[in-house]
Amino acid sequence: EPESKGGGQSNKRASFDEDVVSSGDDSRSRAVAFSRKSSNYTRSVKQLVNEGLVLQPEFNGNSENVRKKRDLIPATTSGSGRDSIRTSSMSLDGKSPDRGAVKSMEELMQVSDEERSNRREEMKCTFRHLSSYPDLNKMFSETSVPLEELTWDLDCFRRDRNEQKWQINATLAMFRSLGLLKKYDLSTENLVYFLLTVKLNYNDMAFHNWLHAWSVMHASWLMISAPDVAECLTDGDKLAILLAAVCHDLDHPGVNNDFLAKSQDPLSLRYATPILERHHLAMTMDILCDSDQRVKVTAGLDSDEYKELMLMIEEAIMATDMGVHKSICEELQVRAVKVEQAAAAGTPLKERVFSRDSFEDRVFLVRSIVHTADLSGQAMPREVAYKFGAGVLTEFHYQYCQEAKLDLPLSGWMKDLDLPIGQAKSQLGFITFVVLPLWASMGTIFTSLKPQVDRVSARMEEIDFDNLEQWGGYVRGLEPNPYKGRSLDGNIPDAAKETPAAGDKG
Repeated sequence: EPESKGGGQSNKRASFDEDVVSSGDDSRSRAVAFSRKSSNYTRSVKQLVNEGLVLQPEFNGNSENVRKKRDLIPATTSGSGRDSIRTSSMSLDGKSPDRGAVKSMEELMQVSDEERSNRREEMKCTFRHLSSYPDLNKMFSETSVPLEELTWDLDCFRRDRNEQKWQINATLAMFRSLGLLKKYDLSTENLVYFLLTVKLNYNDMAFHNWLHAWSVMHASWLMISAPDVAECLTDGDKLAILLAAVCHDLDHPGVNNDFLAKSQDPLSLRYATPILERHHLAMTMDILCDSDQRVKVTAGLDSDEYKELMLMIEEAIMATDMGVHKSICEELQVRAVKVEQAAAAGTPLKERVFSRDSFEDRVFLVRSIVHTADLSGQAMPREVAYKFGAGVLTEFHYQYCQEAKLDLPLSGWMKDLDLPIGQAKSQLGFITFVVLPLWASMGTIFTSLKPQVDRVSARMEEIDFDNLEQWGGYVRGLEPNPYKGRSLDGNIPDAAKETPAAGDKG
């Protein structure tokens, strides 16, 4: 972030002191503790980090802390809609079961319906089939959604857009625009039933839900429809990207891999790291390899096309693991530097940054597109970005409260999200360290994405620490964390001992 020049207007990012303030109202205490000192100058992100205004997210848990706490962890649920029946991670003899071996894609493709059912039963995980196959005439209209409605300006939260029939029609329009239905002899009926089955297997989470999945597929389609991106991909790559995007968070429980490991959730005892992404992939295979021919979307592919499609889907879904975010950004940065150097020298690149003739390039580009689309919420119109951001903050806040309640090692970067200052610090850190570096490199390599990079940057500049009550990204109504104390990394706060109000139960 550049320093302001001369008498230039400040961006009003203030610094704050974190002095402990004693008060009976813990939420107010923490709010007062962040007292404004001054806002008459603009500081770099590094300075903001030093002053505690930008929190850098951590995506890999502290394994040492997890091991220390493991013996104290009670049997828990992890917060998804299905978790009322997922109560214990221990076997009958009281010992933790071993994690299953990592299966290759070919092994996953050959698993029988019965084996899939047994795996889900072991994890107390319900796979939802369509109870009936609705009349297609009621599911979509013959009039296709105009592509002009499917731009980066789409508000997917708008009531007439966040509606199943419109979403199905819009998806059909996306597939048709790329020629995928005709190319792979994919029937409208099969695609519709596939999409409905996918939708059924998303949980009703604040962020990781069907709408997020659909939006990621839409963002992926926008990227691969741009000529500078499309020329680097085959039709099979594009099909894999769309299928992986819409399936990439199947059955997400609303907490991250670190929480699942710390709480010994059944998923963590079944899958190797990364837990969630392996589960999403397995759920995707459950649908794609289901014996029910009505949900088959791969019947038109020959053997070689099918194997490559499945490999690309695996690569794409595994690339949504935030544990590989840094390596993806670093590789993209290397390629982006080549583009910048060629532009500065005024000479064309001797070889393309991504070559359609290189299998390795195509695999990495497929991974990069789905990963970038997964982080596209802040590249959407402002109000859409705020709503997606609210979902993420809500899930983080819920997870932090659960960690404190269950006496687990705390995710310090998730603390104080019931306060505007905590939300602002978290969101600024997420955009600064995670979203913007990824989008900046993609925008350098593919000029069609530069407007979205500008949008991501704008979301940063809209965070005004002098006036957070007016910040559009402020999520109101989150319940205060019932566990008081200054919750630094690894320190477990004491439970608040509040006297129940008259009429409250137990």
